[in-house]
Amino acid sequence: MYRPLLCLLVATLGVLPLAQSHAAQPAPSPGHGLLNLDEASRQIDAASLAKYRQIAADYTAAVRANPDDAALALARCRFMQNYSWSDELRWAEHAQKDLETCQPALRAKFGERPEIALYLLQNVYGKAAIAQGTALLPKAEGWPAKDRASLHTALSNAYQATQDTKNAGLQAVEAAKLAPDTPVLLTAVRYLATTGKKDEATRLLMNAPVPKTPWMANTYINTAHDVLPGTAARDVLRRVQKAGMKVDPHASARALHQAGDAAGAQRAMADIPQGETETPQNRALRLQVALAAGDAKASEGALQASLAHDKGNFWPLTQSYGVLLTIHPAAAFHPALFWLLVSLLSGLLAIALSPGILMFPVHYVGTVRARKGRPTVPLFDSIGLRHAWYGLGAFCVITWIVPLAMLGRLTLTLGGTPATLPLLQPKLAIAHAVTLSVISLALAPTVWRFGWRQWLGSGKWKAKWFIWPVILVGLAALSGWAATRYGPQGAQPPLLAESIARGAGQLGGAGLALLLLAVAVPIVEEFAFRGCLLGGLTRHMSFVASNLWQAVIFAAAHFDAKRFLFYLLIGLTAGWLAKKTRGLAASVVLHAAINTVFVLLVLSH
Repeated sequence: MYRPLLCLLVATLGVLPLAQSHAAQPAPSPGHGLLNLDEASRQIDAASLAKYRQIAADYTAAVRANPDDAALALARCRFMQNYSWSDELRWAEHAQKDLETCQPALRAKFGERPEIALYLLQNVYGKAAIAQGTALLPKAEGWPAKDRASLHTALSNAYQATQDTKNAGLQAVEAAKLAPDTPVLLTAVRYLATTGKKDEATRLLMNAPVPKTPWMANTYINTAHDVLPGTAARDVLRRVQKAGMKVDPHASARALHQAGDAAGAQRAMADIPQGETETPQNRALRLQVALAAGDAKASEGALQASLAHDKGNFWPLTQSYGVLLTIHPAAAFHPALFWLLVSLLSGLLAIALSPGILMFPVHYVGTVRARKGRPTVPLFDSIGLRHAWYGLGAFCVITWIVPLAMLGRLTLTLGGTPATLPLLQPKLAIAHAVTLSVISLALAPTVWRFGWRQWLGSGKWKAKWFIWPVILVGLAALSGWAATRYGPQGAQPPLLAESIARGAGQLGGAGLALLLLAVAVPIVEEFAFRGCLLGGLTRHMSFVASNLWQAVIFAAAHFDAKRFLFYLLIGLTAGWLAKKTRGLAASVVLHAAINTVFVLLVLSH
């Protein structure tokens, strides 16, 4: 009843400035029999408060006349709550006091009823809501499924408010199982997906009712794109479209792109206007889709548009340009893309020359030591600093350029997300094998110079040298076994090496995976890091400093921050073995043993 009076007040406030601005008709004054603004507001407040009190009294009388009517008692509290939460009313505090009396009475008389317990739970937040909701769980076992779902939904929201994503996810999953249309459905999907239960997450999402609004439909599609395997987002898209729902073109294109339908994604992107008003996200997606479709003309146009508008995105555009060259080599001569070509070549040159950042100071240290009469003893007679530079530079350039050439377009074609990584694994294994082959060819002259005697080593080996390496292999096996058995599964995208192992296993079983990762990789990496790099550094620096430097570079080259110290230990141990045995055979065996453990754990899990 108070709303018409408020509307009259708003209308009065809206008309007053108009009257003041009209020079020919001055604003009325209280002398004309009209109230001033403050008095009018007080009267409106008093009238609306009186009406509220009248209706509240009617509710109270009805509750007294029907003391066992829980629905009526709940309606009374809801009526008071509606006005106690209002920011528009000056007398909301009166309704708040009434509510503070109503809710305890409601709890005392009907607190065991599901609808009352859930209503009262909605009025507390954070840790208080968690405590109150958790206490209801045993009682809720006999509740109707819909009410139990509401309880789990409330608990999920409460845990979210306290940043407890694990328990929020667990409660959301329970809510979704009881009521597929729960508001926390997507929380459940994300939790299941990030804990490795992607199949269950997909079933949960696909069994849910079709969203009722375009905004929610887009949210469903984007969530599926971000956390579920390749075709899930496309499947959600098709369900929504079948229901006649209009979907955002960007969300449609992302879903189709992830599913490998580059042509469909291009058709969806056609509905997004191009030009000055297009967002950077749309331009980036347009470029990815065009490259995935192998459309050179569209790719060049998208690159030019991004160059013109997205000034801070130059290096990613350079990498996209590198992918374009694998589709359409003539793009290297496109004038508008000249600076991308310069950037690509500069990047390659910088990678090739980057070892010089280390080699020049090393050469200076060696010169100073020689002048002071403290020359170092090189680890390998035929390897110098230039071989260290060349070996590391060739390794870095080839491990970047070969995968870019072989997998750049394929990654884009499959959507380029962690969810599509399983589809890439066999191709990753092939690309890795090619990369190792190209590195071997590039290093062949240095291998010839190295000689087979330095591969095998010289001198008498001592059993005690291998105590720590054996312990290191055992620790690797134990930690890997514990991680696969007790660690969270699927919470993070798999490591590149893990994907390569699985891809090789798909192509040729465990034998091929071991041949690639436990034979080829140790030989190539040991020669590059312990043969070339460590051998060259020891010609100018002490072994301790040289070994530390090569181990740090070896660990950094694996791009795995969580296991950096483990890779550092491997590098230090392999370098120490190379010095003790005066060869690479022992370090290759160590490397092979650790990689064998890794491959067997990956393929057996």
